[in-house]
Amino acid sequence: MTTTKIDKGIIGNIGLFLTCVELSKMNLITLPTIRNTKGLDLFVLHPKTNKSVGVQVKCSDQKEYPVFSSFWYNYEESIRRKIISPFVFVDISTLEKPAYFILSKDEITVMLQTVIKDYIDLYTKKKNVTVDDIHNKEKSKNKNADLWALKRGQIEKYCDKWASMTDLIE
Repeated sequence: MTTTKIDKGIIGNIGLFLTCVELSKMNLITLPTIRNTKGLDLFVLHPKTNKSVGVQVKCSDQKEYPVFSSFWYNYEESIRRKIISPFVFVDISTLEKPAYFILSKDEITVMLQTVIKDYIDLYTKKKNVTVDDIHNKEKSKNKNADLWALKRGQIEKYCDKWASMTDLIE
């Protein structure tokens, strides 16, 4: 089999449609959203209960998943605004055998809060600065927000944990 590099712009579509396939195998209706729907990539509908849930899908072939951007001083507010649904992370580093990691809204919220807080604590201790120092530097330089990502090792225990999402609609 010939291995070709997948275009960066296509990777998200691959994850979205692979997720739709997996959910369809569970007899669930999956409806991808249009691309300007903030925070949701697809809706999942249970045909018997008529309950639905929105889902965010992140796909990568690099075993790292960018989740959202924020400044250090407002990451908690950004998490509240941007994490509005369960997440499915799709690892296509081996395209023939994708891996799925499913986190409920609460699970990903807690994980992101912990990862970002730990990073900030480590950084401020190492550089001997405060979060206020960093905030003032961000403002004075018109710095872009930081991109927060999760690594596969951080989400490994959520492999194939579809129940954290499907329980919401059964």
